[in-house]
Amino acid sequence: MGKMPPHEFLINIVGSTVLNIVHYPSAPIAPSGVIGTKFGYALKLPEFGETIKKLMKRKGAKIPDLLLVNEEKRLLIVVECKSAFTFKMEERLSKQIEFYSSKEFEAIWKEMFPNLAYLEIWVFSQANLSAKIADFINRTGTTTDFANIVVWGVSLKKAMEEAHIQKFFGNHLDNALDKEMEGGGFVCSPPRIELLIDPTLAYGERVYRIGRRIFAFIASSYITKEDRTVTLQDFRKRHPDAIVMTDMELKKCLRYLTILVPEFGKYKSAMGKLVLAKRPSLDKIKTKLENIQEMTEEEIKVELEKMRTGIGVSGVKHPRPPQKTKISKWFPKKVASQSSRLPYSVPNVELLHRENALPFQNRFGV
Repeated sequence: MGKMPPHEFLINIVGSTVLNIVHYPSAPIAPSGVIGTKFGYALKLPEFGETIKKLMKRKGAKIPDLLLVNEEKRLLIVVECKSAFTFKMEERLSKQIEFYSSKEFEAIWKEMFPNLAYLEIWVFSQANLSAKIADFINRTGTTTDFANIVVWGVSLKKAMEEAHIQKFFGNHLDNALDKEMEGGGFVCSPPRIELLIDPTLAYGERVYRIGRRIFAFIASSYITKEDRTVTLQDFRKRHPDAIVMTDMELKKCLRYLTILVPEFGKYKSAMGKLVLAKRPSLDKIKTKLENIQEMTEEEIKVELEKMRTGIGVSGVKHPRPPQKTKISKWFPKKVASQSSRLPYSVPNVELLHRENALPFQNRFGV
C-alpha cells in the first residue's frame, strides 16, 4: 500500500489538472487545476457504479477511471487511462468505447445528468503509448456517432518534476480547450502524494492514505480545541481529492481508521465527526500506520474483526471470580459438625453452657 502503480499515477495526473491540489509550498510547478479553473471542468462521483451493475456482464462494461463534467458546455467526459497497450488491451479498448457509446449507457448518464447533452471519451496514457493508441483508432476506425474520442499523452521532463500533457488524436467539442491543446498542451506538476480519486481503491488503501494525512496534520501544527473536531466537510475542504468518495464511504474509512489506530481519537458516527485525541502518541500512530501499509486487504479485514470482537487482543486481564468461603472453617470441626439443620455450622451452645458452669480450676485442670 501507499505506492502508486502506473495506472493510478495516470489517473492522479488527470485529477491534478482538474483539482487545485497544492502538495507542498516548494513544488516546482503548481498543479493549479488548469482545466478546472480555466475551462470549467469538475470531477464527479462515479455514483453510477451501482446503477450499471446489471450491465457489467456485457463485454467491455466497466466503471470509468474518472468522470468529468462541464456544465457550461453541457459535456460529460469519460476518462480511460492506459498504462499498457498490448493486443489484448486493443480489444479491451474497442469494447469499452463500444460500451460507452451504447444506448444503454446513454440512458444511464442522461438520467443522472439531465442537463448534459454531449459525451466525450478521453483516452490518457504515456506519450509513447498514446501515439500507438491514436494509430490504432485511425487504423481500425474505432469511432462512434454517439461519442467524441480524444487521445491525450503525458511525458515527464526535468527529472520528472514536470508533466507535459499533449493531444495525439481527435478534436475536443470544447473549442477553447481544443485550442489550448493544439497550441502544445499544458504543463503541470505530477502528483506528489497518493491521491484519493481512484474509484477502484480498496478500503484498506483509502484508510491508510487518510491516516497519513491526519497524521501529517497533527504532527505539523498546533491543534486548537476547534481543530480537534474534524467533520466530513472539514476533511473535504482540506483534501479536495476526496470528492470522489461518498459520505458513506468516507465515514466508513474514518471508522475503520479509529478502530485500527485508536490513538487518533474517537469517531462519532451519529454526528459524522472525528474527535482527535488531546495528546496523541505520534510514535504509536506512525508504527500502526506502517503496519497497515504492510497488510493485505484480507489481513485488514481480519484485524478489524479482531478489534471489533476483542478476539486476539492482548493486554486485557479479566478479574478472577470471587472465591466461595465457608464460615465453618473458622470453627473446630467437631463443634461445627454437630449442627445439621442450619445453613452454616455454629458451635453447640448447650455444650459451651455446661463447660462454663464448671468451677474455674476444673475447666483448666488446676
